[in-house]
Amino acid sequence: MTIISPEEYALLMAASDYERNLQSVNIGKKYGLTSDQILAMLPLKQPLGQQSINTALPSTSNYRFEYDPSQDASQRRQQVTQAINCPGCGAALGIPAIRPIKVTCPQCQLESTFTE
Repeated sequence: MTIISPEEYALLMAASDYERNLQSVNIGKKYGLTSDQILAMLPLKQPLGQQSINTALPSTSNYRFEYDPSQDASQRRQQVTQAINCPGCGAALGIPAIRPIKVTCPQCQLESTFTE
């Protein structure tokens, strides 16, 4: 199975349905695949208006919060009150309750804005 680059994957995941279809055609040409084959590599997504965001904070014992020992990072960790899953890769992200908030996933580098 052909694997597309992480940059192309992030581009497809962040795009609207129309843009995703256009990008999948271009990426498919690069790899000699059809648009449908490229789109089949992506996880199924709900329409943006129907996505539910789980804001319940999971147990922090499962996550590594202490990777950045700076004072600034310590203060940011104290503001974490909610958890979300990255819409691109599904990684768990801890965020404050401030809305709107722009978040860049450290795993896939997808930048998302959350209003709820």
